[in-house]
Amino acid sequence: MKFDLKKEGKTELNKTRRPALLTIPSHYYLAITGTGDPNTMNFGDHIAALYAIAYPIKMAYKKTPSHDSHYTDYVVPPLCGDWSISEAAINRESWDKTDFVYTLRIMIPDFVPLALASKILVTKQQQTEDKLLREVTIVKLPAQEVVQMLHVGPYDEEQITFDYLTMFLEDQQLQRTSKTHTEIYLSDARRTAPDRLKTILQITVAPK
Repeated sequence: MKFDLKKEGKTELNKTRRPALLTIPSHYYLAITGTGDPNTMNFGDHIAALYAIAYPIKMAYKKTPSHDSHYTDYVVPPLCGDWSISEAAINRESWDKTDFVYTLRIMIPDFVPLALASKILVTKQQQTEDKLLREVTIVKLPAQEVVQMLHVGPYDEEQITFDYLTMFLEDQQLQRTSKTHTEIYLSDARRTAPDRLKTILQITVAPK
């Protein structure tokens, strides 16, 4: 049986067009950090480094003779990005896209043995001179309370959706726990018109 987070991740990929308060379970992720404008080749290279590990893990799992899970294969989960701005930009109280600081992530499904994922990561890094590929790590994020909402449209118009999230926080007596926000990319920007891009916007929260 093939697992697809887009179809089965009712919490992680809640696609409501209204703000929703959710608890995201703890998961392991492949991750890589970077800085700068996401409209550059460097950003694309960071994404490529993640997928250069994610797909071999998927294939290794698929080839495993026996599985503890009833899933024998899976679709690589969507790319996520945690976004903030540099300390320098914060201090000068102005910023542009070159000031972005980001961590890109791809979830490792819970049924994939961590030992298998770690082995593939180490092997691939030992076989390459690619600097970015060697920067990929495996991280475990704790369960988190979040508010999230589906944004449909260009990335540069996300502020409209963030305004809805802000109003929801005020109505529900919630506050952000971090200035960093998360974006979950449900569309391939290379093949999708800007006005049809689907992106889940997510912020971590706590009661006031």
